[in-house]
Amino acid sequence: MNNLRLPLIACAVFAYLCAATAPPVVSAPTTTATQTAPVQKDGAKSKPASTSASTKSKKPKREAGLIFGIAKPPAKAPGTIRLGAYNIENFFDGVDDPNLSGEYDDINMKTSEDRCKSLAKVIHDLDADVLGLEEVEGEDALRWFRDTYLKDMGYEYLASKEVGYYRGVEQSLLSRFPIKDVQVWTNEDLAPMEKYIPKDADKRKKDGWGDDPKVKEPLKFQRSPLKVTIQLPDDTTLIVYVLHHKAGGKATVHHRELESLRINEMLKEDLAKNADALVAVVGDFNATPMEKAAKLYRDKAFAGLVSAYEFRPEAGQAKEKKSAAQDDADSDAGSDESADASVTNSQEKSTDSAVDKKAAKNLYLTHITNRTIDYILLSPALVKIAVPKSFFVFGTLMPGSDYDFKKDEPPSGYASDHCPIALDLKVVASNVAKPKTDAPPAAKEVAK
Repeated sequence: MNNLRLPLIACAVFAYLCAATAPPVVSAPTTTATQTAPVQKDGAKSKPASTSASTKSKKPKREAGLIFGIAKPPAKAPGTIRLGAYNIENFFDGVDDPNLSGEYDDINMKTSEDRCKSLAKVIHDLDADVLGLEEVEGEDALRWFRDTYLKDMGYEYLASKEVGYYRGVEQSLLSRFPIKDVQVWTNEDLAPMEKYIPKDADKRKKDGWGDDPKVKEPLKFQRSPLKVTIQLPDDTTLIVYVLHHKAGGKATVHHRELESLRINEMLKEDLAKNADALVAVVGDFNATPMEKAAKLYRDKAFAGLVSAYEFRPEAGQAKEKKSAAQDDADSDAGSDESADASVTNSQEKSTDSAVDKKAAKNLYLTHITNRTIDYILLSPALVKIAVPKSFFVFGTLMPGSDYDFKKDEPPSGYASDHCPIALDLKVVASNVAKPKTDAPPAAKEVAK
């Protein structure tokens, strides 16, 4: 018996020591269903079982409000005029177009009274002397809108031409100055533009072109550009191309590029005739700044235009900021602040920098999808009369993040899914039409 007791005592002591050094056992929460404990990686912290994957990845809801651009357009300086562009999102009047039926019956798409008033307020506040518009039903709808909601704006002249687009919208222009000529290209063949694009897939990708689609649509402008020639107050001539490139994702990149290439050819022809021509290209490009369809316009091998974004208030400040940062660094080098304070200050600056960067980016986004796709582009002669720091995106009410344009009514005060953009030009504007209280005379335009 004594011989057996010693081993038993040793076992008991060993068990006691193991229990004393082991982590405590925590009971799992009681649930109505059997749960399988997730396998965690080393160092991972356990989370409550009730936290779902969708909850963890869900972004905070964004309420409707002013998200992009500036809240109030700046006043125009004396001796300047304002050039603007605005996609007013499917603007239709209440008159039935017999050419549209079924899914695209325009009578079912009449723009609401609230949106008409909201659009009018935006255009009033923008106060552009020449304003390119996209997604307008047509000349009759534009004239009705002008005479009903903009009769005090002095827009005596307008242009809007049918381009045969299946959804029944086109590009238009409102002007306080006489329109001398209007031109569209409804049946332009874009196939010859293929000559500019490499055939080799690797070369194509390297140069930033879109993929060659396996199935190609009819190669013509989905919405012809609208070319308007305007007589300015100082008797110079301003040519404005109002365009709206084909929408869509990767599947339509190639088509946008062909449209861009053809318009670039037109621009080169204009500038070859007169290198000092005042030419602007405005509108909805459906391409971000570094996509080929947008970049081509700034390429010196093509039209070689300059983006109005180069005339935003922040333009040219990079060197100033770098110089100021160097001055701060030189000043800090002679100070005796503690290392801890320096680290804390650096962290605060890093956080502030991230916030500032996001705010700066939001100033120049133009579309509800958080993209910049609307532009004003300038010929070399127009660059010379562009007012420095005058370019801006005018912020308008955008719906909340849970808004579904296919199902939901937009919030009151909503005008469009795009924000308007504008730039001021130095022109002797002594003859700029002053606001009127009565309806302006019938629009005057000449179709070529």
